[in-house]
Amino acid sequence: MKKGIHKLPSTILKVILSLTFVLGIANLYAQSTALGIGVVKYSKGNVHVTLDTLDQDLKGSDLIASGSAITSGPDGKAVIRLLPDNAFIDIRPRSAFLLKRVKQKGKAIRRVKMDVGEVVLGLKKKSEPIQCENSLTQSTATTGRFACRADEKGTQIILVQDGEVVVYNRAKDITTTVRSGQKAVSDQNGIKVSDASDSELEDVGFRQNTLEVDFVNPETEEFTTLEVEYEANF
Repeated sequence: MKKGIHKLPSTILKVILSLTFVLGIANLYAQSTALGIGVVKYSKGNVHVTLDTLDQDLKGSDLIASGSAITSGPDGKAVIRLLPDNAFIDIRPRSAFLLKRVKQKGKAIRRVKMDVGEVVLGLKKKSEPIQCENSLTQSTATTGRFACRADEKGTQIILVQDGEVVVYNRAKDITTTVRSGQKAVSDQNGIKVSDASDSELEDVGFRQNTLEVDFVNPETEEFTTLEVEYEANF
């Protein structure tokens, strides 16, 4: 009887490789959510992060932990890529907010708790929901892009560039859906929805686009799709 290396059937080998890949992705997801909520892609001017004993200027490639308080000065701008789905937060000047991951009805949600200022939030097709809230209002989105503004009086303004945002007003206990191209103002008097002007939508500014490119393996005729992301500021 000849001794040698026994080869696994190709079907079993493919199953093993697939399981290894899935477990690797799951492990990467667990590590990313455990380590932080996002990574700084870009930072300019005076942008500061505080968490427990941490107190430092925000720099590119910094890992942002859940529960971090972020402030930007008059010249401060930054973009944070959220983990693990690459959704984004575009931080505008003179803003202050708390960024954290929470559980709501058993589902993970990224929450931006605004004190003052403006952020632009953008989600992928399969992103975890994002909430922008202040003392009077909680606005939630699962897809699309929108700007969230807050002032010292508790007023929240939502500008929806793409998708839908569900706005809940605590003062009046009412909920309204704000759709693409619309603007909502939520304050002590309730929620007022109107069509946003072109200049207001352009002021949302940070546009994110995705181009999908298909590749085919000539031997197996299997398709692979590569997602290429590009950005433009207006």
